[in-house]
Amino acid sequence: MKASPATIGLGVTMTIGYGTLYYSFSVLAPEIAREFGWGQSFVFGVFSFGLLAGAVAAPILGRLVDRFGARLILCLGSVTASVALALFAVMQNAWQFAVITLAAEFIALAVQYDAGFAALAQTHGREARAHITLVTLIAGFASTVYWPLLQWLLTWMDWRDVYLVLAAMNLLIALPIHLALPRARLSEKPVSRVEETSVEMTFDGERRRRMVLMATAFAAGGFVVSAVGATLLVLMRDLGYATAMATLAGSLIGPSQVTARLIEYARRNLFSPPLTAIIAAVAMALGLFMLAGALVQPIAAFAIAFAVFYGAGQGLTSIVRGVLPLHYFGVAGYGRTMGTLASTRIIASAIAPVSVIWLNETLGPHAAIAALAGMACLAVLATLALTRR
Repeated sequence: MKASPATIGLGVTMTIGYGTLYYSFSVLAPEIAREFGWGQSFVFGVFSFGLLAGAVAAPILGRLVDRFGARLILCLGSVTASVALALFAVMQNAWQFAVITLAAEFIALAVQYDAGFAALAQTHGREARAHITLVTLIAGFASTVYWPLLQWLLTWMDWRDVYLVLAAMNLLIALPIHLALPRARLSEKPVSRVEETSVEMTFDGERRRRMVLMATAFAAGGFVVSAVGATLLVLMRDLGYATAMATLAGSLIGPSQVTARLIEYARRNLFSPPLTAIIAAVAMALGLFMLAGALVQPIAAFAIAFAVFYGAGQGLTSIVRGVLPLHYFGVAGYGRTMGTLASTRIIASAIAPVSVIWLNETLGPHAAIAALAGMACLAVLATLALTRR
């Protein structure tokens, strides 16, 4: 597949969406807390509630995408995201911080993968898989780009000015790219009102079974990804690893993600979306079982094997989120389907870090690792049940 400018552009805007509204928080939140004298628990607690706001937004956003098209939602998302980020620069107290954070995370899905994948599905139909993979390849570098960029900006300006820069990125870079996206078809074929009603009425039986299993697999996988991303260094330290080894393992996850996505992009014709979903779930589970081996002896081989397997699985999971619903349910109603699936995944992702940290502090790392491995196995079982036919 020849990469289209629109797909590459969407990869750039997804990088901006995640970099400005997600990865920026871990760098700028401590600066905000320091200026106002707030505790870290308050700041990150507000962020967790903000993520839950995304669970409320997802179904609403999905219906809007189906009705008006993903291109319009992406454009409106860029504008509202820039406004929310600019408001951070002028806030003066805790309640303003809380309201703006909730609003920003409510808006975030409109400029991240859910809306981006919908735009590709509406433009390319069932042929969107390669485009989705390419977008995840580009946007997978969001943390790699934004964490050092934000640190560098903080050496030149304070956090308020940094938020203005982030707002400008959404308004001056992402918005023009979204405006240039092709106008998309909203369904695979024109449907009558009677057919639309029939689709609504048949949201049961096999379709409901698939939705439940897919939502379970995505939620369990989201729990693992969120928990590992937030608590990995703490868990590895408590398992007995030195800080240098824990950092090395964490740094290997990114390259493993990119490698898995490159293989998926180059050899996508050899793997169906269900098979890719199975490989992703099994790889993540294998990674966590490798980490569990450190409960016996925290040797480097376990840490490195964990990073390779888990990173590959996490890299493929982002692709699976976009292509599996398209494979089973098609383009019609894709936004609504993605919104429903995202809602359960976001809830699981929001509660994961605090749950795993609580288990680690009260029962020890063996309980935390067991919980992660159990959720990874649940994702495997749900994926196998979904794809068995």
